[in-house]
Amino acid sequence: MTIRTLLIDSDPIYLLGLEKLLENESNITVIGSVSCLDSLDTLIHIHVPDVIVINVHMHIAKAWDWVKNVKETHPTINIIMLCNYPPLALSAYEAGVSGVLSKEKVSTHLAHVIRYSNEGEKLFLADNETAYLTKHGLTNMEIDILQMLADDQTSTQISEQLMISKRTVERHLSCIFEKLKVSSRTGAVAEALRLQLIK
Repeated sequence: MTIRTLLIDSDPIYLLGLEKLLENESNITVIGSVSCLDSLDTLIHIHVPDVIVINVHMHIAKAWDWVKNVKETHPTINIIMLCNYPPLALSAYEAGVSGVLSKEKVSTHLAHVIRYSNEGEKLFLADNETAYLTKHGLTNMEIDILQMLADDQTSTQISEQLMISKRTVERHLSCIFEKLKVSSRTGAVAEALRLQLIK
């Protein structure tokens, strides 16, 4: 399934960079980009995106109001905010944002966060402090998968228990390995135990 993604930033050059970053992602399609919040409602109505990526430096107060309005009128749309203001993570969560990503992490994590948010998960990677709030950057589902690995469950068993495809399980495992800086399931379990993420 293709994740229809809409990009928002006041800088057209940065928007082009985001489009270039996502163009080779097989299941993510950029359906549009816009540099003005005022024309967004019409664009959303026309394109009906799955995920919206917005750079929060654009009129912060106005952005919060806009996010709340979108979540009320289009509850199925997931919103990701790009920002370098860690204290805004909690406010973003309360406003209904699915993810917060610092600009330093955009090149390495944007595609992952888009996929996670499309699956209904929340991920905040603004800085070390906010990543800690989400257990070292791991989502709740990733923590669950780690616990299942520790309990010697196979990818097939995990997919059946979580009611997701085996391919999705493998994608989660790849992200877990990257976040924990390990290269195997055994290494992931060992690191998760060391960090007291699982029992």
